Amino acid sequence: MYRLLFVIILSAQVVRAQTPDSLLLELKTINTSSAGALLSHRALNVFLSEAAGYYMSDPDNLTLYKNSVIANSAQGTLAIYHNMRQSHGIDEPLRSFLSIGVQANVADAFAARSENRPYNNQFGALIKQTWVGRPRVTAATAQMQAMDTVRAAILRSMEKDIRGRPDDFVYDVDLFKELEFDYAHKQAEHLAKSFNYGVFAFHWTSISLYIPLVTENFQTLPTPGADPMSRHAWPLHFNISHTRLWEGSKFGRFFATLAGDVTLNNARDGFMLTKSGNQYIGDYKNFITPSIKGQLIYFPKDSHIGISFHLEQAIGDYHAMNGILGVPIVLINKKAEAAMNFEFQVRFYDMGHSIDAGKGLNGRTAIGVTAGVPFSKISF
Repeated sequence: MYRLLFVIILSAQVVRAQTPDSLLLELKTINTSSAGALLSHRALNVFLSEAAGYYMSDPDNLTLYKNSVIANSAQGTLAIYHNMRQSHGIDEPLRSFLSIGVQANVADAFAARSENRPYNNQFGALIKQTWVGRPRVTAATAQMQAMDTVRAAILRSMEKDIRGRPDDFVYDVDLFKELEFDYAHKQAEHLAKSFNYGVFAFHWTSISLYIPLVTENFQTLPTPGADPMSRHAWPLHFNISHTRLWEGSKFGRFFATLAGDVTLNNARDGFMLTKSGNQYIGDYKNFITPSIKGQLIYFPKDSHIGISFHLEQAIGDYHAMNGILGVPIVLINKKAEAAMNFEFQVRFYDMGHSIDAGKGLNGRTAIGVTAGVPFSKISF
């Protein structure tokens, strides 16, 4: 009873403290601490979110939205991620966050139904930790001063709106969070439209893990006519990637990514077996496949269409080199923010012809498309 009474009294004190003057004082504190900079910390988070969000083709790509969905037609997968970050304090810079999600091979259900065969179920958990480095900004002194003036104008406009609100706004406990985001968003929006800067340089590093929970079943035979053996694919996957993004007012957006993967592979997925109906013939084994990946992505200034190049070299028992030539296309909403990302891809498999074509890769090119959708709010 006493604890409940204490909470009620404390809540009443918080509500009583939320006045136009108290709200404006916190916004003015942010404005003062941002003097001489292009953006406040959280405005920079919003700017990064929009710049990086121009490319979402893989679950390992960066998004600062609370939720995101990535579909890949070439792999037949659907991945959903949720950003666990909760903001603390006033005008906090973004440094790290944890994301969790799930991934499934949803396309196989349609194929299995049409082919009248059992489903090859694959479902697993996704865990990703991301660290964001300190951004570097090049801008002239006049550009810095211009943004100081813009922030002051935004603050004056918000002050007029706050003082004109009805008295019952004091009961809205989330009001300051909304005002702080509005203040940050208006800064980032103005800078993105005015191109009043030289170059923003961002970089981030991610470590992700895919843990299979429901695995695929298939049958293998050591030799033709032998008794079949039931197998389970267990594609545990670990990835570490580092990406640098340059956002230039003159040249547009340029991404460069270097990544390393380690996958628990097997002879079936490594194209070392011969397929006969729904069975695979040959010496079955499990092994680890490390790989090195590099990717370059470019969006010209004011363009929603870009180009991407991706190259992957596997090492070990499976040592094919694969590549992707992609054309990412960004759909924007009425606020001119990235709302959905498509990438039309031409995929090149085993470019070095290191695998016997008779044991798997019939046709070494394929067409695919990915779709990335960030939604909900920004975890700024």
